[in-house]
Amino acid sequence: MSVTCPKCGSRNLRYAHLRTQSERLWSILGIRPLRCRSCYCRFIERTWRISTMRFARCPRCWRMDLSRWSRNDYRVPFFRGLLLSLGASPYRCEYCRVNFVSFRRRKEKYDPQKRKAKRRSTQKHPENHEMAG
Repeated sequence: MSVTCPKCGSRNLRYAHLRTQSERLWSILGIRPLRCRSCYCRFIERTWRISTMRFARCPRCWRMDLSRWSRNDYRVPFFRGLLLSLGASPYRCEYCRVNFVSFRRRKEKYDPQKRKAKRRSTQKHPENHEMAG
């Protein structure tokens, strides 16, 4: 999901409390109040997209680039084990480190090289400025 904070641009968001009756009604359609965990800005945004409803997403941060985890590596609670035995897939969000199960397939596979490249491109490197000059 590409929802970002309008104030600081962070993707570290959470659902905010529903304050009014109209917010409760809009939440049925997927338009929810969100709060940025970085700058505490509260805003209302559409969190459901029709095009992405068929894919699994992290229940905490809504990212869709997920990796998988093994039942041998973690103690699986009973209900998750039951879902896994019924055919659900074990997914892990590497950004917020949440393990969960879903019957939906993943849209993007988590790629640590892609994350490192994105992090490097956003940082300023003094070497690049010396080479340009």
